[in-house]
Amino acid sequence: MIETSSGRSDSFLFLLLRRMRIPLIVLISAYAFATVGFTLMPGVDDQGNPWRMSFFEAFYVVSYTGTTIGFGEVPYDFTPAQRMWTMVSIYVTVIAWLFSIGSIISLVQDPAYIRALKHSRRRRAVRHLAEPFYMVCGYGDTGRMLTRALTDQGHPVVVIEHNGDKIDGLSVEEFGAEVISFQSDARLPDHLVDAGLRSRWCLGVLAVTGDDRANLKVAISSKLLNHKAAVHARADSRAVADNMRSFETDHVINPVAEFVRRMTLAIERPNAFRLYQWLASGPSARIPETRQPPRGRWVLCGYGRPGRALHAALKDLGMEVAVIAPDADDPPPGFIDAIGTDAEDLQAAGIEEAVGVLATSTDDADNLSILITARALNEDLFVGALENGLSTHALFRAAEPDVLGQPSTVVAGAILGRVRSSLMGDFLDHVLEADDAFAGKVLEALRSHGVESPPEISSGRISARRAPAVARVLEAGGEVSVGALLRDAGNRDRRLPLSVLMIARDDEPLLWPDEDTPLQSGDRLLLAGRPGAARRVSALLENDQALAYVLTGKEILQGWFWDWLERRRAGRAGSA
Repeated sequence: MIETSSGRSDSFLFLLLRRMRIPLIVLISAYAFATVGFTLMPGVDDQGNPWRMSFFEAFYVVSYTGTTIGFGEVPYDFTPAQRMWTMVSIYVTVIAWLFSIGSIISLVQDPAYIRALKHSRRRRAVRHLAEPFYMVCGYGDTGRMLTRALTDQGHPVVVIEHNGDKIDGLSVEEFGAEVISFQSDARLPDHLVDAGLRSRWCLGVLAVTGDDRANLKVAISSKLLNHKAAVHARADSRAVADNMRSFETDHVINPVAEFVRRMTLAIERPNAFRLYQWLASGPSARIPETRQPPRGRWVLCGYGRPGRALHAALKDLGMEVAVIAPDADDPPPGFIDAIGTDAEDLQAAGIEEAVGVLATSTDDADNLSILITARALNEDLFVGALENGLSTHALFRAAEPDVLGQPSTVVAGAILGRVRSSLMGDFLDHVLEADDAFAGKVLEALRSHGVESPPEISSGRISARRAPAVARVLEAGGEVSVGALLRDAGNRDRRLPLSVLMIARDDEPLLWPDEDTPLQSGDRLLLAGRPGAARRVSALLENDQALAYVLTGKEILQGWFWDWLERRRAGRAGSA
């Protein structure tokens, strides 16, 4: 990889000129030497008079002899001296050409030149982007899921990844929108700028590398160099997460904290857990149908960062927890120094009397072994496992744990929810604060739309620019309810498979508003439903006749509708 301080001076053109400097000097010197020699060699014209070539004639002869084309002795037959010099010129220029061509072949096969050439082409491709795009830093499991989901929604994506193998693999994948990839170190601000950070079309930067420090540098650089772009970043440690927030990073996701939150919800509020897990786990998520985790004695295998967080959460819930972990740092009293894959170790921890086991080691093979061994010893156990990488997902799915924690899926799902709408994060926060019955009500309503995958999330705003038809009705004194927007513009008796999750009004959210709730100018709506349903609402927001049909049930001309509104407003004014 070519590292420069400017990020631009070491372009492929500069590299080409630098590497071809000596071959060009050799070639130019050979041609100059041969050309000058031809002007000095004595010759005779067709009358037998002494004659010497001009520089133009000499260069012409050198050009066709040096390229081995051959074109005869022009303009007159050569003298022996000229023929001798012709042979010298041929050998000199041909050798110079062979040396230059060899240097060119060596250059175009040089990995550094190939990378520089690709980098330059991709920079031009980013400059030519004329539609909103997202920048994904890191192309691991999380980056791959984000890229796939964003392109499926029609958003171009720029990927920055330092691993060349991952970039090569990305180049052969098919996506729903353009994907431009850079083999660069995202920690360097110049590389982010090359990838389009300062472009006015850059909607957001998603820092999801496996390195906390790299994500921190990406978040800081992004907020300083383009404060308009939203920044979503992964942070595995609390210190890095706090540092990111101090630079006003829009959204910081800690996968360990998310896993603990979901496990706590599963124990205390199962409906909230199912709704949260469904809406915040990526496009392939399904509503979990697991049983509610029981209360009692738990066995925790693994005492790394996830294990310590789960241990603290279970203790706060009043659970008895036995810990099995090898070489644990600051372990709790009574822990067993082992991996937990052996039946003896699990029995020593009381697995036969326990109600649940959680496998949270950093090795997926160990977690699978713990899961299977524990279930063989106590088939009634509630089993939870941490899946560190998606490469073993088929094995975990076959093992059928009650709860499966996937850091990459957790991070991708949390980011995608907020990318689709800035209101999604606020809605999920309010769901976590509301009672479990409310979460169950929302979940059943969304399921009634006939979707197995997470519902399509969209947002809208009631304003003269984004909803002109509704804005004109409101300005004329009319009323448009939430339920009116959920009617089909082609048949008002048919309800769209769509729900309004929340209305943000003057920074005061209205959760799950009733269908008779009147809309106001400035309202921001968060909608969820079957894919494509939200696009049909745009007809009501923008088309006066479509909105008039939904409100009145009559196909009326635009002018009549406005006359009706004016009469209604005048009647209200008269009665007042």
